[in-house]
Amino acid sequence: MRKERYFIRYLYKWLILVFLVFTVVSITFNVLSYQRERKYYYEIIGQEQQERLNYLSHNIENELIKLKITANMLLEEDVVKELYCKWDFINSYERNELLDNIKRRCLEIDNLNSFVTSSTFYLPDRQLKVDGNGFEIIGEDACRFTDRGMGQDMLALKDGKVYIVEMSRKNYLEEWDRDNILGVFVIELSEELIQAELEFAKMTDGDIIYMMDGQESNLLFKTAGSDLRKLEVQDGENKVWLDGEEYALMHADGGGRFFRLHYMQDQTFIRLITQRMFMSMLLFMGVIMLTILAAFVLFYRRIYRPLEILLVDAFERIKQSCFSYRIPLPEKKSVFTNLYQNFNYMAERIDTLVSRELRQEILVNQANFKHLQAQINPHFMYNSYYLLYRMIKKGDREGSILICENLGNFFKYIARDSGEKKSLADEISHARSYAVIQGFRYQNIIHMDFPELPEKYGYIEVPRLILQPLFENIFKYVVSELDMEEEIEIRVGYGEADGRLLICVENSGRLDDEQLEAVRKKLGRLEENEDITALTNISFRLNVFFNQQDSVTACRSQLGGLKVCLHLKM
Repeated sequence: MRKERYFIRYLYKWLILVFLVFTVVSITFNVLSYQRERKYYYEIIGQEQQERLNYLSHNIENELIKLKITANMLLEEDVVKELYCKWDFINSYERNELLDNIKRRCLEIDNLNSFVTSSTFYLPDRQLKVDGNGFEIIGEDACRFTDRGMGQDMLALKDGKVYIVEMSRKNYLEEWDRDNILGVFVIELSEELIQAELEFAKMTDGDIIYMMDGQESNLLFKTAGSDLRKLEVQDGENKVWLDGEEYALMHADGGGRFFRLHYMQDQTFIRLITQRMFMSMLLFMGVIMLTILAAFVLFYRRIYRPLEILLVDAFERIKQSCFSYRIPLPEKKSVFTNLYQNFNYMAERIDTLVSRELRQEILVNQANFKHLQAQINPHFMYNSYYLLYRMIKKGDREGSILICENLGNFFKYIARDSGEKKSLADEISHARSYAVIQGFRYQNIIHMDFPELPEKYGYIEVPRLILQPLFENIFKYVVSELDMEEEIEIRVGYGEADGRLLICVENSGRLDDEQLEAVRKKLGRLEENEDITALTNISFRLNVFFNQQDSVTACRSQLGGLKVCLHLKM
């Protein structure tokens, strides 16, 4: 106890000394006025302007999203599809009635938002154009907005004007191309009104605001009188130069879909403040540097180096799981000797506990994983071979080829022993192979919605076999219990929440509260001698892999059955 108190007094004596030195220096040179002015302009005014810019960006983004949704709704209306399908089979009266309906929708959109200059519907196959003024046949010009990329979630720049372009496909199973485009809806944005909105957001006349598209490739709008062709941007800093003048650069993404706003704040006032305080800051910095140097030498010799051995070197070795590391004791006894001895004792105890307990837990987890693999292979293999036999016997050549391809991919992934970690893209691909095979096995019974994994999530590393067993549970406990002529729907979805990727697998069916509670109990703490199911195995392995809790959650699906969600760190 006496040694611990002596150490505390020793430590606080030097900390208080350093604190007093810096306090005296700070009071002596009194830079509060300079800091207050810079903080006011840089933080308060800058923060206020950033909020104004974000507010403007949010408002414009909301208006553009409304227009985008409205355009999409028009393209999905029955009147558009009916006009396309019945064009050659209806009389002029019926055709004009359909065209008048689309014309009225164009007028509604023209009056919906002040940002809209005009809205136009194109039917490329018929070389038809419909707007608020009527309709006409315009020839090849009907295809001017059908270029690849026009229909993406961004603003399109064409012929010096800015548009929102929405397209619908004839066949949603095929890729985008001109021959697959049914209709195109184009909304031209008003340059004058958007430019006026940008002017209104400026704080001073010397500030400049300009809008780029989502890919930063095209200039869409800018405040009047701004010539950005000579704009110089310095990498790594939020500063730009235009005509020899410096500006602070701020950004607002507008949701990252349509555009990005850039605000160039004039720095004339800042330069005046900097020049006025420059000499006083030089004097202050000189004195403070000498003080810091003296305090550093003293602090390093008396406190820093001994603590570095303990808090940096020693604990870094422990962090790297090198529990056999011991701090060499100094020949000359010092105030830190007792700390070093206690650390060595702690490291020795940790090494003993980890060697016995953690290694045993790892072996159990590996055994559970091998057990899960053994459960997956036999029954699925038999059923798959019988399925392939029946399809070949019926002469279903294309289906047999597809089954063979997915069956080969499935067993290649299962049999390949290349470690526990896999990319999420590989894991999703494996689960899709399983789903395709089972889909052939239960044709006309299963309706499956299994979309592709977005590319931005494919890099995430996960343990092997965390998704396919969820599908196997559905086929084992739900599909096998279906009544005659009863069908089931399976749905997979992706989303983000609290910095995690959510992969949800849900099915239709009849799930009562007692069954749901039993599933949730399985996901909790596993009781002694209790069987490890596929769901609990996945939950425990994800918890260990990501060092988190509740990696797997279960709830009732809107489809009526069970909904299981995996929470993966990104």
